[in-house]
This record gives sequence, C-alpha cells and structure tokens, in this order.
Amino acid sequence: MKDYKKLVDDTLFFIAQKGWAIKESSFYDSLAIFLCEKLDIAYVLIDKVSAQEGNVETLTFVDSGEVKTNISYPLLNTPCENVISKKLCVYASNVQKLFPKDDMLVPMKAESYIGIPLWSSEGDAIGLIALLDTKPITNASDIETILQIVAVRVAHEIERNSFEQALIAKNKELERQNKELEQFTYIASHDLQEPLRTLTSINQLLQDEFKGRLDERAETYLKFINQSAQRMQLLVKGLLDYSKIGKLGDLSEIDCNEVLKEVLSDISLSIQESNAKIVIEELPILKGYKTELRQLFQNLIVNAIKFVDKGTTPEIFISAKSLDQEWLFSIKDNGIGIEEKDREKIFVIFKRLHNRSKFEGTGIGLSNCKKIVELHNGNIWVDSVLGEGSIFHFTIAKT
Repeated sequence: MKDYKKLVDDTLFFIAQKGWAIKESSFYDSLAIFLCEKLDIAYVLIDKVSAQEGNVETLTFVDSGEVKTNISYPLLNTPCENVISKKLCVYASNVQKLFPKDDMLVPMKAESYIGIPLWSSEGDAIGLIALLDTKPITNASDIETILQIVAVRVAHEIERNSFEQALIAKNKELERQNKELEQFTYIASHDLQEPLRTLTSINQLLQDEFKGRLDERAETYLKFINQSAQRMQLLVKGLLDYSKIGKLGDLSEIDCNEVLKEVLSDISLSIQESNAKIVIEELPILKGYKTELRQLFQNLIVNAIKFVDKGTTPEIFISAKSLDQEWLFSIKDNGIGIEEKDREKIFVIFKRLHNRSKFEGTGIGLSNCKKIVELHNGNIWVDSVLGEGSIFHFTIAKT
C-alpha cells in the first residue's frame, strides 16, 4: 500500500472537498473507485438496507475500477450479515471457506473481505461498505482506518437521500390530495348551484302565488328560506372563486396602479355610499396574475370600507415598498380593528369573527387573499389595534 499518511490525507481531502462537490448520484461511484485504486482492492460495494427484510441493495458495485450494474442480494450466510448486525469485520484470507454458502464469493474469486456497518443518526444499521480482494489482505489495520473515515460520510449521504426521497414522495402526495380537494370543491360547488336555483325559484313562486293569503308566520318562514338560499349561493360562489385561484390566466407584467383604478371603479357605489377616503401612493409594476391581484386588492379594500364603527367615515391608505426579493404592500384603515388572538383565524376559510346581523359576509374573502398571495410566493399578515384600525401587509415576490 502507498504511504499511510498520504493515504489518510488523500481520503480526508476527498471527503472534505470532492465528496461534497460531487452530485449525489455519482458520489458512491466516485468513492468506490477512489477506494479501489487507493487501497489496491479488487471489489468495493456500498450497500443500503433494502425494504425487503434480510436484503441489501448496492448503491455502487465497483470491480477493478469499473462500475457495474447495481444488484440486490440476501444477507443470510454472507460476511455482510455479520457486518450489518455487529461491527467492522475482517476476514484476511480463506473467506470462501468461512462462508461456503455465499454464492457471490466464488465467481468473484474472493480470498479476503473487510466490511464496516453504516449507522443512522438514530443508531440504526442502514447499510455497509464491503471490500473484497482476490488475494489475502496484509494491511487490514490501515484499511480499517480508511473505512472508519469514509463510513460516517457515506451514512450521512444515505440518510440524507432517504430524507429527500421521503420529502419528494410526501410533496407528491400533498399535491395529489390538494388537486383532488380542489376538484371536489369545484364539482361540489358547481353541482350545488342547480338545486339552490330551484329552491329559490320555488320559494319565489310560492310568495307570488299565495301573496296576501298567508299569515305572518308563513310569510316569515318563506323569508327565512329565501335568505338562507341567498347566503348559500354566496358561499357556493365563494368556494368556486377559491377553487379557481391560479387557474384564470398566465403570469404577466402588471401595473398595480391600473389594477387599483379598475378596482375603485368596480366598487365606486360602495365608496360613494360610505364617503370613504382612499389615498394610494405610487405602486409598482410587477409580474403576477392580474385577475387574482385585482381580487386581492378588492377584498382588502371592501373589508376596510365595511368593518368600521357606525357613523365612522372609512379612511384607507395604500402603499408599497421595494425590498430585496419582494414588494411589500400595506393597506391601512381606521376600522374596528382585530384582537391579537384572532389575527391568524381571519385567514381561515369560513372563519367569521362577527355576527352576520352586524357585518355580512361568507368568511371566504381573506382566505382567498391568503391563497392569492401564496400563489405569488408571498406572505400576508395583519397588525391591528382593537378599536383603532388595522394594517394588512402582504408581499409579492419580484421573480
């Protein structure tokens, strides 16, 4: 074997620099080739414990410096079985005689074997590194030192890859569930509209046909039916709007000043009736989804007009500030304010803080705002003082 100190230095260099720079798919191959060359060993196998109990599968299998096809094999009656269940094992010679039932040793003409287990951060065996040669091993202690150096790095890589794969699988499952949920919401909301229209129509027919012939109690019942049906229609429309967020158009360059002009035009009647004073600073041009951003601004402004004490003239101030990676928007009002304990609840769908008799609404508007902001890779939150007003902040990513 080459100079021992240089060998250790080369190994540490590989682990400290090359080992971290190499992509994960080729890390195992590169390490195995490195060990094969530096240790003058015929075969290097890096294995991980298989999902099939009692088996391992190779992450790399190097034969005389050449990467072979990965395989899966049972541990029973192999030297690897002793390694995975105990600790570093050395069979300096006669390995075929020691393990006569190991079918892999004969075609490999294996004479010697050294293996070291790989442990997870929780102390579980997750794999092993196995070195085999066609001649007896005479420098086992030097090889053991090198294996102990690389084993920690390899174990970390296996564990990291497992976590990443689990995360990818979880994200795919969440995407599937979200897609199914959105599809269900759209279908359920769409299918609910027809019976609601029928209910409203029949109720109206009853009111028209029996007008003047019903007692006060019957008139009240029909009125309740009509009001309930109308509220349900608003909820259904809200669900449909929620399910459509992100599906109404493509990302494009948007002048927020123009969007606000359109929003104020759409809600001009509410502004006139409330005598609301709205001040808008210069707003940015950014990349976004126009329909959704328009809905976002409209929801927040309408809320600022609606949630004020009786006799109070709404005052709304809209501004934007450029940050490193995003735009920070603020919509300030002089409304009733929000208690600190409710500042997260308001963004939950169907969550209402006030009695419907005092402030009408479906409890969907702010959840729509949250979904729209998240569509633009941003965040939304509120600062508020009860009885004095609120400032809704949200960010929109610049790229």
